[in-house]
Amino acid sequence: MKTPERNLVRRRLGRGGFTLTELLVAMACVGLVLAGLTGLFVSGQQSFLVGANQVEAQENVRIALQRMADEIRGAGNGPSGAAFTAIAAGQTATSLVLQNDWNGNGIIEPGVTTNVNGTLRGEQVTYSFVGTQLMRQESGVDAAAVPLIGGVQGLTFTYLGADGATTAVTANIRSVTVAVRGGPQTRTPSNPCAPYTYAEGNVGVAMIDTARIRNR
Repeated sequence: MKTPERNLVRRRLGRGGFTLTELLVAMACVGLVLAGLTGLFVSGQQSFLVGANQVEAQENVRIALQRMADEIRGAGNGPSGAAFTAIAAGQTATSLVLQNDWNGNGIIEPGVTTNVNGTLRGEQVTYSFVGTQLMRQESGVDAAAVPLIGGVQGLTFTYLGADGATTAVTANIRSVTVAVRGGPQTRTPSNPCAPYTYAEGNVGVAMIDTARIRNR
C-alpha cells in the first residue's frame, strides 16, 4: 500500500525544475562565490601593479642618480690647468650647471663642442627639476633641455665644502649630495616621460648619493 508521503515525493520528482526560493538561494550562493573570487583577483592585480611600479620607480631613480653623480664627479676637468669653478655660479637646490674645459683653452665656452673619445661634448651641462621631470641640457649639443626621467616627485641638491659642511660659495664646493624621490612613468610616443596616473601606481622611491668632485 502506497503511503501519502511516497505519492508526494513522486509528484515532486515528476514535475522537475526548482522552486523560486531554491533558485534565489542558488543565485545568492553563486553571487557570494563570484564576489569573493573577484575580490581576490582585483587584490592580486593591484599587488602586482604596485610591485611592478615600485621596481620601475627604483630603476628610474637609480639611472638618474647614477648619471648625475658620475658627471658631478668628473666636473672641473681642464687640461690646461686654468682656474674655473666645477659648478657655475647661481646653483640652487633644484638646478646646477657643471663645467668642463674640454678643449683646454682655459675658458668655459657654452657654444663650443669638443670631440672627447669619439663623442661631441659641450663645456656646460645643466640639470634642473621642472614639474615632474628631471631635465638635462648639454651646451652646444642640445638645442633645448631634454627630459632624463619623468615621474619625479622631488629633487634636492645640497652643496658641501671641503670640511663636509654646507656652503653657498660656488668656489668652495667640493661635493654635492643629490636626493631624488620618484615614481613610475607611463610612456607614450608623444610624451615619453609622463607621470603614472593610476592610483595603484602612486608609489614613491627615494635615493640619495654624495658625489665628490675629483678635480677640485
